[in-house]
Amino acid sequence: MEPWTLAQVDQWLNWIHRHHDDFDYRYIYFAYLAARIPEPGYGEITVTVDPLAVACFRGSHDRGLRLADERERVLFREHLERRYCGDRYPSMQAWETAEDEAFVEEAQWKFGWGSR
Repeated sequence: MEPWTLAQVDQWLNWIHRHHDDFDYRYIYFAYLAARIPEPGYGEITVTVDPLAVACFRGSHDRGLRLADERERVLFREHLERRYCGDRYPSMQAWETAEDEAFVEEAQWKFGWGSR
């Protein structure tokens, strides 16, 4: 199956939310970092060089998201910032930190873990 395109970015993000459960926020944040500073190998998401694209973000069992050029890379980052930060968070890093804190808090409640 071909990767999603920028025009389908919300479908790709919704797929991530459905299939990556508690760690979806990390997957999205790593894609953001990879789009901001294109370095392959963040562990949870792989950026591959595709002859038809500037980047293709793909994790295991994911058909991926293909960005056609530098303009699409910028639009992708801006879309993530609008969707996840909005007026609530000053940056994607602040959003990821808040999501991580919520994840840890829920895990502590569910499993009775001690504090960090």
